[in-house]
Amino acid sequence: MIIRNARVFIDGKFNDVDVRFDENGITEIGKDLCGDEVIDGNGKYLYAGIIDCHNHGGWQRNFHYGEDNELGSYEDRIRYIVEKLPECGVTTVFPTLAGTDYELVKVSVKKLRELRGKYKGAEIGDFQFEGLYPSLKRYVTKEAVNPSKEHTDYLVDDDYSDVKLFHVSPDLPGSMPWCDYMVSKGVYPTVGNTEASAQDVFEAADHGLCQADHMFNGYKAMHHREAGAVAAVMYDDRIKAQLTCDGFHVDPIWVKILLKIKGINNVYGVSDMSDMSGLPEGEHIINGRRIIAKDGFIYGEDGYIASGNMTINQIMKAARDRCGLSMEELGSLYCENVAGCLNITDRGKIEVGRKSDLVLMDHDYNVMNTIINGKVFYQK
Repeated sequence: MIIRNARVFIDGKFNDVDVRFDENGITEIGKDLCGDEVIDGNGKYLYAGIIDCHNHGGWQRNFHYGEDNELGSYEDRIRYIVEKLPECGVTTVFPTLAGTDYELVKVSVKKLRELRGKYKGAEIGDFQFEGLYPSLKRYVTKEAVNPSKEHTDYLVDDDYSDVKLFHVSPDLPGSMPWCDYMVSKGVYPTVGNTEASAQDVFEAADHGLCQADHMFNGYKAMHHREAGAVAAVMYDDRIKAQLTCDGFHVDPIWVKILLKIKGINNVYGVSDMSDMSGLPEGEHIINGRRIIAKDGFIYGEDGYIASGNMTINQIMKAARDRCGLSMEELGSLYCENVAGCLNITDRGKIEVGRKSDLVLMDHDYNVMNTIINGKVFYQK
């Protein structure tokens, strides 16, 4: 199959080329390819299928395990998420498990492993674990423990083959040998939900910490007399940074400052979708809680933001319109840099030999087609 007449995003820019692919991967990129079935891109924008590496769920469904409810069984809810995500351009999703309810995290890992590969749609990729070892006060609970290899072994059942990112607060006792152990298992230690100092983060980077959770959110506020974790991440070139670019979670000026300091290839966009994301505008009752979906965000009855409501393609549009980022910057942040920053080489870029996961969008990031493993899974 060939996609023709699309603006093809490769290496940070749009190219006037055709892309040939089959179910095994991308086979050829060039001008005037022929001899195959053709999809006419009609001048729209072709990107690598999006790897959403920080996603808790969506559409009132969550990757955390839960008993059957009015939305169906846990399996039904996971199937709904992975079948729905391609409408947003997502072809691979990293289930992101959060919090200090450790038994819930452990059972969620077990259940998701059983379901991986069972459903068509976005592939259930590696895990990201967020806030399991926090030090920022609003995330610390009475159940919270310090990081240790024994505790993490227990959570993942001694299996790190599908663990990509695991958060830690480097100011906690035991965090340095824990980072060493994660690196030995092929896991990327990630700073987040932390009150760590800059020196704590620099020391952790010496022990292999190389990623930062959604920058500016979940960190102690910056102060001119105190260099905290945010300053350390911006300064240290060893650390890649996740970023939410919807124009609200992070002020547009801070988005631009981070990109200017780190360089765009060291930052990658995330959705951070929750079970409250993807809802229609208006009032909703979720788990007995009244919430309001308005202007792309979810607010509680107290008026404070509870979650973003945007899907990842909607965030891309907001990043352009609210943050003033160019379409080239957004193609890099959301469609190439996840693979680049996480050393993923089998997908996440339009390149011969990579998976034939592709997404065709219009100028406003509405998804026209999503192709997974060489087959059209979603068509608007």
